[in-house]
Amino acid sequence: MKFMELNKSLKSEIKPSYNLKGEDLFLIQTAIKNLKSTLVTDLEEFNYIKLNGEKLKSDELLSQIATLPINSEHRMIVVDCPSNEIIKFLNKYEFIDNSSVVVCINADKLENAENVDCSHIERGDISKYVLNYLKKYNISIQEQALDYIIDATGGDMSKIHNELEKLSSYACDSNIIDLDMATNLVANSTEYAIFMLTSAIDEKNLTKFQTILSSMSKSISLPDIFSYMGKYFRRMQYIAMSKNDEELAKILNIKPYAIKISRDYIRKNGINYYINLYKKYIDLDQDIKSGKITSTNAMYKLVF
Repeated sequence: MKFMELNKSLKSEIKPSYNLKGEDLFLIQTAIKNLKSTLVTDLEEFNYIKLNGEKLKSDELLSQIATLPINSEHRMIVVDCPSNEIIKFLNKYEFIDNSSVVVCINADKLENAENVDCSHIERGDISKYVLNYLKKYNISIQEQALDYIIDATGGDMSKIHNELEKLSSYACDSNIIDLDMATNLVANSTEYAIFMLTSAIDEKNLTKFQTILSSMSKSISLPDIFSYMGKYFRRMQYIAMSKNDEELAKILNIKPYAIKISRDYIRKNGINYYINLYKKYIDLDQDIKSGKITSTNAMYKLVF
């Protein structure tokens, strides 16, 4: 199941074992928090235990599972990064009931568990999370401001959560977060800065490109910016030459909505536009390495 489906599922059925899979630490921590609030209703010091899965032995885990909860219907056992021994044990173990619920974190090839995808959240689900978070404080948000927050943080839930805490405190008087507040307070990620820079190229807007480049160059070196641009053009070439969005998302490690935006630009500018840009980048990159041209001149030559 997806991360966003976990809370709803806990209201209808509690599984004896869960596996939280993914690289988003915030989602994993939130999933543990939600599971804990549902399962551990009393005596947390006894009914909640976290174990190091790499050092844990199967007989030790069995002992924990066999221990009954006190003053609570369930006991929650968190196993962080379980070893192959623990995974093999759990795959063979037959849970009699769910009085002791085992929650594993990033267990590979764990079959006897309910998998919870904590790798990323789709854009629509991120929006729901933001709206639900702000609703607790009776704060609304403009659609443009919401889009800006998601883009500026690269969809990173840890960053989004931190930014929402900051924005909520500033919006407590007006009860609304507008675009001006978001742009002034939300810290831009490097990914977002690169996105804005390459969007200026997609839009063939030289003035916008120069403005963003001037701002970026204060904190990022020009060779690094040129390298980032090359990675973007390579990605656009891949998307332009392929029709399998699902496969592209895995290969390029980007979200589906990013591919959708890219395809909109490809339809507007044409496939050859991006193929030629990447070829030009390769040639200029070789010239930089051989000392024939500087990164700054190469960048402007590419853009012009």
